[in-house]
Amino acid sequence: MEKPEIIEHGDGWVYVLDGKTSKPFPTREAAETAGNEASRSKTVAEEVLEEGLVDSFPASDPVSVTRVD
Repeated sequence: MEKPEIIEHGDGWVYVLDGKTSKPFPTREAAETAGNEASRSKTVAEEVLEEGLVDSFPASDPVSVTRVD
């Protein structure tokens, strides 16, 4: 799980995850909680995607054509 960076921004706090900045939160704790939840959600989505890719294998392999006489 990637840990979000928490930074002070304007009148509040934001988290940065994958180079994307969140909306401002009123406290550092609120930004940290939201950032950790976003990171967990991202991890779960990546795991689901990986499982789907593995389950679809070898569908991505090219079709092999054989001739039967």
